Amino acid sequence: PGITRHALHDSSMMTKLALVASVLAAVPLCSAFASSAPVSRVQQARVARAQSVRLCAAAPVEVALETECDFDHKPLAEALEKGDLLEADDITRKALIKLAGEEAVRRDFVYFTEVKNLPYKDMATIDSLWRAHTGDKQGYSIQSKILKSKRIGNDLIKLYAKIGWSNAEGGLLRWTPDDANEFIYDNEKAPAGHLPLTSTLRGTRLLLELMEHPAIADAAKAAP
Repeated sequence: PGITRHALHDSSMMTKLALVASVLAAVPLCSAFASSAPVSRVQQARVARAQSVRLCAAAPVEVALETECDFDHKPLAEALEKGDLLEADDITRKALIKLAGEEAVRRDFVYFTEVKNLPYKDMATIDSLWRAHTGDKQGYSIQSKILKSKRIGNDLIKLYAKIGWSNAEGGLLRWTPDDANEFIYDNEKAPAGHLPLTSTLRGTRLLLELMEHPAIADAAKAAP
């Protein structure tokens, strides 16, 4: 009898081990998290967008790509559809430069005085795409609504803290085109209004003008 119980116990253990092994084999491991080496924000964003495409494909979101100047908004729409917020942020920055005109293209950035000339329909399309593909969590109008809220009261320092542009010490996060980028490109982890980014290296007027652009201000009033 003792031998029989022992044999049954061994058989049961082997069955359990086989079951555990089969479950582990079915779970895809991400190399970024399997490694003990630290990963950057940009690396995390790449992992997040890959997981988003592979595991979290959502129903298509229809946004009318309206433009006043034959501008192509498809690249931004496609990046957001993929959940690639890092690419979408870069496309948005370049879109504003092109929409601002030849001088902005030549210098590779937008002056705050040029914001008022950005086409209404194109700014509305850019903002609508961001909001539609992030569940009304990201977009210029979301930032504008937060800035004008009673709690923030048009205080940029409070805005930076609220949308995650500043660190615990109050300093602004660093943006670089490499893996040292400190911003968050995972919609689930990023605070509301975290994206798209606007450089404040040359002052805050550009950000403030964008928040007051008619298309953005109108959308902010209608935001849930």
